Amino acid sequence: MTFFSFAEGVIIEIIEIIGSSEAAKEIAGSASVITEEELEVYEYTDIHKILSNIPGVNFRPEEGYGLRPNISIRGTYADRSGKVTLMEDGVLIAPAPYAASSAYYFPTAGRIAGVEVLKGPSAITQGPYTVGGAINLLSTPIADESGGLINQEIGEDGTSRTHMHYSAVGTNSAILIESHTWETDGFDSVNGSSADTGFDKDDLVIKLRLNSNPSDDGIYHELNVKYQDSGEKSNQSYVGLANADFRKDAHARYGLSAYDNMDNSHDTTSFNYVVDFGNLEISTTMYENDFARNWFKVDKIDHNNVYGHGNSINNIISAANAGETTASSILNGTNTQAVQIKLKNNNRTYTSKGTDLKLQYNTEKQSLTIGYRETEDTEDRFQVSATTDWVGSKLGALTVGSEPGYSSNNRLTIAEAAAFYINEEFDFGALTVNVGFRSEEWEISQDRYVDAARSAIATGNGYPKKLADSDNSLMGFGATYYVNDTTQLFVGFHEGFTPTGGGADPEEADNMEMGVRYVKDNTYFEVVYFNTDYQNMFGECTASGGATGSCEIGDSFNAGEASISGFEIVAQTERVSESGTKYPISMVYTSTDASFDNTFDSKFWGSVTSGMDIPDLPDSQLALQAGFEIKTGLRGSATYYAYGSTCSVASCGEGTLIDSYNIIDASLTKMVSDKLDVYMVVENITDETDVVARAPKNGARAQKPRSFTLGVRYRL
Repeated sequence: MTFFSFAEGVIIEIIEIIGSSEAAKEIAGSASVITEEELEVYEYTDIHKILSNIPGVNFRPEEGYGLRPNISIRGTYADRSGKVTLMEDGVLIAPAPYAASSAYYFPTAGRIAGVEVLKGPSAITQGPYTVGGAINLLSTPIADESGGLINQEIGEDGTSRTHMHYSAVGTNSAILIESHTWETDGFDSVNGSSADTGFDKDDLVIKLRLNSNPSDDGIYHELNVKYQDSGEKSNQSYVGLANADFRKDAHARYGLSAYDNMDNSHDTTSFNYVVDFGNLEISTTMYENDFARNWFKVDKIDHNNVYGHGNSINNIISAANAGETTASSILNGTNTQAVQIKLKNNNRTYTSKGTDLKLQYNTEKQSLTIGYRETEDTEDRFQVSATTDWVGSKLGALTVGSEPGYSSNNRLTIAEAAAFYINEEFDFGALTVNVGFRSEEWEISQDRYVDAARSAIATGNGYPKKLADSDNSLMGFGATYYVNDTTQLFVGFHEGFTPTGGGADPEEADNMEMGVRYVKDNTYFEVVYFNTDYQNMFGECTASGGATGSCEIGDSFNAGEASISGFEIVAQTERVSESGTKYPISMVYTSTDASFDNTFDSKFWGSVTSGMDIPDLPDSQLALQAGFEIKTGLRGSATYYAYGSTCSVASCGEGTLIDSYNIIDASLTKMVSDKLDVYMVVENITDETDVVARAPKNGARAQKPRSFTLGVRYRL
C-alpha cells in the first residue's frame, strides 16, 4: 500500500502491492509496474499487449481483443489464466478463485490506470496461486483534486471507445464516477452470413472515500467504498480454422459458428477501512464479486457422426488438416448430406466473497506485514443444449433440448478457504532481507441434482461429494545487496503451490531467482535467472484448450515433475539532444525453457514423453521500443514485438505447431494544450497474418489485422 498526499494534512490510500516503478526497483525480488502515463502511449485495450512489456509474463492469444485472457507467469499453464493470482485493487477477481479458477471474467483493460506484477519470494503474500506470481490491476483512483477525463476513440470495423471519469474532492470526502463503453463489429467475417464478430462492452465504476483529519495523536481513519458493474455481448466462437482454410483467409470464420454468442454481466462491491497510527497501519477489506455468463456456442460438429470422423471440434479440424475432404466439406458448408450441429448454453453463475485483514508495522530498520483472508466462492452450472442442421452453408432453425437432469451440466461447486501470511523485511544498510511464510486451508465440495427443478441432490451417485479438503504451508526468502550506489544483487527462493479440487494433487514447486540491477540517471538494466522445479504439475480440463482427449470440464490431471527455467532482461535508457528532444529506448526480453520430467499418458495432456516441451509457452518473447518527445508537445513511439515458437499440445504433432511471429505497433500524440491532446495508434503495421494460437479447440487463429485508431483526450 502506498500513500499519497493530496492536500495539507490529508492522505489518500490506493491499494497497491508494490507502489510505484521506483519501488519495484528496490523490492527484494522481481516486480514490475506499468503506470498510467505508460498506458497512455498506446491506449491498449488488450491486456496481452500490455503485459508483453513485462518480463516473465507469457500468454496465449485468442480472439484478438483480450476479452478472455490466457496469462502465464514464468511458465505456469496459461489456459484462462487459471494459475495466476489475479486481483483488482488488491481484491481477487477471478470468478471463483478456488471452485473454478478459469478467468472467463477479466477487468476491461481500457479503464485500468496501472498494472503491477509480483514474482519471486514476495509473491507468497498474494495467494492462492504462488508458483508464478500475482497480477494486480489498478482501477482509476480518485484524483488529488476535483477534475476528470474524457477520452474518445474511433477506429476501423466500426470500433468506438468512450472513457470518462470525474472526481469531486473535498477535505473529508470524495467521489469518483467512471464510465467505459467499447464496441466494434469485429475484424473477422462469417462465411455465408451477415453476422458480425464484434461485441459491446460497458463498465460503470463508482468510488466513495470518507476520511478524517489527522488527530493530534497522529491517528488517521479512511473508508473506501467501490462499486463496479459491467456487461458484455460478444459474437465470439471456439471454432478456429483448418490449415488450408487459414491460408485462404485467416480472418474468415466458418458459417456453422454464426449462432455463437457470449452474454455476461459482472459486479463488485467492496468496503475498505484503514486506520493509520503512524508506524502501525491496520486495513480491513470486505468484498463480493458476482458474475453470470452464458456462452452459447458450437459444442459438437456432425453430432451424430454421419461421416465417421468423430464429432468434437478437434476431431473435425484434425481430419481436415489430414486431408479428409468430407471433414473439410463439413467445415465449409459444401456437404451434400445434412449434419447436425450441437450448440450448448454454457450457462454459469459465480460468486466470490471474502474478508481480508492486513496489519503493517514499520520502523527505520524493518517492515512487518501480517495478513489473513477468509473466502467463499461458488460456481453454479445449469447448461441446456440445442441442435440445428447444417447443409449447403446454411444453419437451420434451433431445436432446444431438454433441461438437464443428473449430469455435469446441473451442478453447484462450493469452496471455502482461509489463508494466513507473515512477511518481515529487515534493513541492514547495504543488505535487505525479506522472509515470508504462508499457510492456506481450503475445502471444495460439489452437489449434483437429480432433475432440472433441483428437487434433490443425487445422493445415490455419491453427492454431495467432497472434491478437496487440504492445507498447505510454504515459505520464502529474499535478499538484496547494494554493491554501490548504482548496482544491486538480489536472490530469492520460495515454495509455491496451486490448490485443486478436480481430482489431481495440488501443484507444488520450488522457485529460485537471482539477478542484478543497475540504476543510474536515466538508465536502468536488470537481468534475472529463474528456475521452477515442479514436484507435481497439473492441468485442468476446460473447453478453451489443452485437452487432447475426452475429459469432463473441471477435472484436473497430474503431470508429475516438470522443470522451467529462463532469463528475463530489462534495459531502459533515455537520451536528450541539445534541443531538448528526448529519445527513450527500452528492451524487455524473456527466454523460457519448460519441459516435462516424466513419461505418462493422460486424457488431458495426451501421450507425454520425458523431455517434451510444456505446450502453449513461447520459448522467447521480446518487446523493443523506441520513441521521441519534442518540447512542442509532439511525441511518438514504435514497438517491435517478437514471440518464439511453441506447440498447442505436448506431443507437437501435425497441425499443432505455432511458429514464431512478430508485430509492429506505433503511436503518435500531439499535445494541443495542457488539457487537450490527440493521438493516433496503428497496430500490426505490416498486417501480418501468422498463426498465433491453436486453441480453443485446435483451430488456427491469427492476430488482429492492421488497425488504425484515432483518439482525443480532454482533461477537465
